Amino acid sequence: MHTDGNELAGVLQELFGVEASAALRTCASCRGQSAVGAHPLYHGAGLVLRCPACGDVAAAVVEHAAGYAVTLRGTWLLTR
Repeated sequence: MHTDGNELAGVLQELFGVEASAALRTCASCRGQSAVGAHPLYHGAGLVLRCPACGDVAAAVVEHAAGYAVTLRGTWLLTR
């Protein structure tokens, strides 16, 4: 089961200080470009955002006592 990337946008806003659901991301694998909010978000040991075109991992976020462990892939255009 998955939701959409809008759920992860709140966490990204907390981390980066900008609203991220409308941010454009270019996939490192397929070069497809889409808004972060359009990416499927999977829940497990953490949150995993996947490219809507090819399914490659776009981001992985795990919360722990010291904060967040974050991995971002591709090119993210975050505007202020």
